[in-house]
Amino acid sequence: MKYRIIEDIKIIKTILKITNTQIAKELNVARSTIIRILNGVVNPSDLFLESFYSFAYQNSYRAIKLNNLKIQFAIDQFDKVLFHGAKNELLEKIDLNHSRDNIDLGKGFYLGESFEQASSYIFNNLKSSVYIFDSRSLTQLKVKELSVSLEWMIAVCYYRGQIDNYKESSFVKNIINNIDNSDVIIAPIADNNMYEIMNQFSRGEITDLQAMLALSASHLGKQHVLKTEKACKAISVVDRLYLCKKEREDIKNKQQENASIAKDKTKIAIESNRRKGKYIEELLK
Repeated sequence: MKYRIIEDIKIIKTILKITNTQIAKELNVARSTIIRILNGVVNPSDLFLESFYSFAYQNSYRAIKLNNLKIQFAIDQFDKVLFHGAKNELLEKIDLNHSRDNIDLGKGFYLGESFEQASSYIFNNLKSSVYIFDSRSLTQLKVKELSVSLEWMIAVCYYRGQIDNYKESSFVKNIINNIDNSDVIIAPIADNNMYEIMNQFSRGEITDLQAMLALSASHLGKQHVLKTEKACKAISVVDRLYLCKKEREDIKNKQQENASIAKDKTKIAIESNRRKGKYIEELLK
C-alpha cells in the first residue's frame, strides 16, 4: 500500500490553513509540483515524502500531529484497529510465509494495540512504516488471551528455544497445543529486557514469582498474533503512516527513556522477592 499523500496534503492544508503556494514555498518546490501530485499526475519522490511529512510533523498543532489525527480517523470509522510496523512496504495480501518460528509465540503475523508499540520496533529502518488494520472481524475467530503468567512465560521460552530440556513436559505440551490450535493469540509484548528476565527464569536463576513481577513492571501493552490464514484474511489495511526523521528520533528517545525506567523497576522486583516462588525445575520436573 502506498502512502495516501494526496489525502495527507489536503489534511495539512486544512489544519494549517495554508494554500498550495504556501506549502510549496515551505517544501522548496514549485507550486506546479504540489498541483501535479494532488491531481495524481506524478508520484512523489522519496525526498518529497520526507520533506512533506517532516513539515507536517513539526508544524501541526502540538496535540494534533498528522499521524495521531489519522489514527483517530481510523478508530472513529472502524472502532477496533491494530498496528503493524513493517520494515518494507507490504505489497501483497497478509500471509504467514515470511514469519519466523523462533519469536514470541511462534509463526504468525504480529500486530500491536498502539502506534507507539508498532513504531518502537522499526524506527531504525529508513524504509519502515506503520500500517493501521481494521481488526473487527477477528472477534469472530478462535481467540486465546494470555496475561503476564506462567503460561505466557513458558510459551515464549518454548518458541524462543530456551526450554528445550522441558519441551516433552505434559504441562508445556498442553500450553503449546492450545496456542497452535487458536486463530489469534492476544498476549503481553516482550522486549529485550523482558527476554533477559525469561532467560534467567529458564536457566533456573530466578523463580516464577520473581520473573512475573519483574515482567509486570515493564508493561509494554499487548500484541495480537494471527496464527492462521483464516485470521490473516480477516483483517484489512486502513492506512499507512510515514515516519519522518524527526519523528523517528522522538520515538527512539522515548523508547530509551521507557526502557531505562523499566530496567530499574525489574531489578527492584527481582531483588525484593528473592527465594519467593518456584524455580523452573520444580515446576516442570
